[in-house]
Amino acid sequence: MKPTVTQLMPSGEPLSDADFRAVYDFLNLESDCLGLGEYETWYGLLTSQICYKVLAPAFLDATRPRRYGRENAYFDDDYASLGIRVKQLTTPGFTIAENPATISRHFVTNIRAAKNYDGIEVVSNVLVVRVRSTEPEPGVVSARRFDRLVETPEGLRIESRLAQLDQVSLQQLNLSFFI
Repeated sequence: MKPTVTQLMPSGEPLSDADFRAVYDFLNLESDCLGLGEYETWYGLLTSQICYKVLAPAFLDATRPRRYGRENAYFDDDYASLGIRVKQLTTPGFTIAENPATISRHFVTNIRAAKNYDGIEVVSNVLVVRVRSTEPEPGVVSARRFDRLVETPEGLRIESRLAQLDQVSLQQLNLSFFI
């Protein structure tokens, strides 16, 4: 059974135009932080309770639905482990995978958002394009994201993210980037 548009709608009350614009601007800020390699700034957009997962799908056959997370997740991180990843990415001597650094762009689209008692649920699609100086072709990764944003005195922050990759097997040398 394929997911329906109704199943992909976030639960809660529709956002006002101003609140939707704030979510849209926040997601663009996050994309720019990741694309510019400002990982410490990106890390500041997370809550200390962050749950960050990136799952690959498993295609079984035409009669059974696509499943996610049947094996280990690509990412299954909390605030501390994401902090370690950020430290690796911002300290050239700590990583070979990002030396020289990758150029990436995050394109976020098909944004739907609703407010409920837990915060703001956001469903979106993301396309990440990576260019490495050592590779002749750019890498492309696409996913659907399910985010929960919370309002804080500093502005919106990401409390949880579940990214469901579209590819079963990533054609990337490494997964040293965030979705």
